[in-house]
Amino acid sequence: MILNLVVLMLSAAGSVGVWLGAGISPWWLLLLLPAFYIGLLAVYFGTLWLVSLFFPKKGPKRSGAFCRRVIQLSLDWLLLLLRVKISLSGTELLPDCPCVLVSNHRSDFDPLAMLAVLRGRGLIYISKEENFRLPLAGNYIRQAGFLAIDRENGMKAMRTLKQAAGRLRDEGLDVGIYPEGTRSKTGELLDFKSGAFYLAKKADAPIAVMTTQGTERIGKNFPLHSTAVRLHICRIIDRETVRASSLEELSATVRGIIEADLSAADSERH
Repeated sequence: MILNLVVLMLSAAGSVGVWLGAGISPWWLLLLLPAFYIGLLAVYFGTLWLVSLFFPKKGPKRSGAFCRRVIQLSLDWLLLLLRVKISLSGTELLPDCPCVLVSNHRSDFDPLAMLAVLRGRGLIYISKEENFRLPLAGNYIRQAGFLAIDRENGMKAMRTLKQAAGRLRDEGLDVGIYPEGTRSKTGELLDFKSGAFYLAKKADAPIAVMTTQGTERIGKNFPLHSTAVRLHICRIIDRETVRASSLEELSATVRGIIEADLSAADSERH
């Protein structure tokens, strides 16, 4: 949000300066404002590209706070452009220690929404390998400490989860992961994978259970309509419970919490 305000202020100042200095009709201001805005964004992302040229080819040994901050600023701009309004509730439940953050998965926008609003905590995600091949964005999420998981190779996936446990324990980062493994196109919960719960047990970390609603409408609503997104942290499963429970028990407990919260939210809307 701060980035957008700065860009808009600079755009407005530049446009007014050109208008006053050159005696141009004020109606041109309507064209100059977006032109300056687009120009400054081009400079911003061009600078990010130049900086990324100096990144190491392989993932860093430790996550990069600078890259996480860049991601947050860029998401401020993107979600403002897409007219996404996010409400986040339940943050008072979050523990003082790092945790594994799990949620239902409805859209590729899910982690973007959470990263944009959950500030003050280091948050990284375990994500599909394709996201790390995205131009520019792939370099930054890798340097920020995000981890790619090979969903077709169990051994590689296990190594990723162990690496994530190390990031959680040694760097104090929250790790987000979707137990469904992929987004649900119908909104119905898919079968849960055990990776998120293995990670929590491996890192000896609590699990923050949350629900996500509305992200599946962002692409459909843009550009004519805004989109309301609801993020709700429902419950924390403490370390002791994580230690004492099997992967199957944790999966069933988390699924029940998510289903109950989504059902309650749907009832309130109707």
